[in-house]
Amino acid sequence: MSLPANHTATMFGNAPAPFPRRLLGVLLALLTAGVVAFATGIAGTNSLRAWQIFLVNFLFWSGIAQAGVVFAAILHVSNARWGGPVKRIAEAMASFLPVSFLLFLVLFFGREELFSWVSHPLPEKAAWLNAPFLFARDGIALLVLYGLSLLFLYYSLRPDLGLLQERGKRSPDALHRALTAGWRGIEEERRRSQRALATLSPIILILYAFVFSLIAFDLVMSLDPHWYSTLFGGYFFIGNLYLGLAAIAMVAVLTRKFLQWEAHITPSHFHDLGKLVFAFCLLWTYLGWSHYLPIWYGNLPEETGFLLVRARSPWAPLAGTVLAACFVIPFVVLLSREVKRRAGSLFAICAVVVVGMWLERYLLVVPSVWSEDWVPFGGLEALITLGFLAAATLCYLGFARTFPLLPIADLEFQKESRK
Repeated sequence: MSLPANHTATMFGNAPAPFPRRLLGVLLALLTAGVVAFATGIAGTNSLRAWQIFLVNFLFWSGIAQAGVVFAAILHVSNARWGGPVKRIAEAMASFLPVSFLLFLVLFFGREELFSWVSHPLPEKAAWLNAPFLFARDGIALLVLYGLSLLFLYYSLRPDLGLLQERGKRSPDALHRALTAGWRGIEEERRRSQRALATLSPIILILYAFVFSLIAFDLVMSLDPHWYSTLFGGYFFIGNLYLGLAAIAMVAVLTRKFLQWEAHITPSHFHDLGKLVFAFCLLWTYLGWSHYLPIWYGNLPEETGFLLVRARSPWAPLAGTVLAACFVIPFVVLLSREVKRRAGSLFAICAVVVVGMWLERYLLVVPSVWSEDWVPFGGLEALITLGFLAAATLCYLGFARTFPLLPIADLEFQKESRK
């Protein structure tokens, strides 16, 4: 099937294109295979491998989903007018957040496999490292952050949905009627939306830094309970935003191609996204170096152990790959203005970053719990990872099928569309 070519029709939400059946079938098959692989893994002899790759993918895909909302909040706080079409693409990633919360609850059942301190408590850290307290505080933190993120999405979408109904461009279903209940007219709704987003944006940005630092400490650093670093939380959430920006750029390229949005997403948008990816490449690397230097200089056993494990066989090649994919290659390539402006080249370099950041999350988690002298990655890990990819993609496509992907009620966007 062909997706809508007329960007005006797409803009006003006329009959959104259904899923291509072949793509939907592939995604459902991958999701099913991932669920079966995970269930088989935790029930058999590969339970540790199943749980550790589950945690890697939970951190990775949840991070992308939250980074989309954070990016939209940054655009709002900074009053960045260039990002209108890209903002909704980023917001659509939040559709995975409810799934992410359910997946976090699943982690509770793998606590004994992942966290050594569950079976062998550390008396000096028992007040903090105990499973009920850890999952309670992380669950509450994620619930608040995800709830505010979805509220942000509600106030961002409401004017668009109401405008479509006012113009008779789309017959409202039960969900749309619920989201536009008490409609007060487009002018009042625009003002109300802007007030709400102006309040929510800084709160979400502050909470994001706090909650993802907490997740870094609890779900990553505590895997090796003897290691600690006060800078690790900042390194983790900045790296997550770096990953999210690269993913947003990739989805923007794909959306422009398949929805034929040349009039909405232009080389200037790609250039701006490329500059942001380049900037966060430098920031992530700076924080990583700032993290490494005092550990190396202090040479304390409780600090150096974490790094030494990853600098030796069998993990050293993986560490080198992460450094090349997340710093060396994007730093060199994104110096070029033309690379940032071209859809194909920007997509390729951001794909390298996304894969590199997945490997970085893998490198943060697995060596802390895996004691064998070989890297555990095979069919089990591949299927579970593809299952997560399918779940995130289905959530995104479901959002695109249900809501307008362009902020049609935004006055600045309307001005740009008339040019």
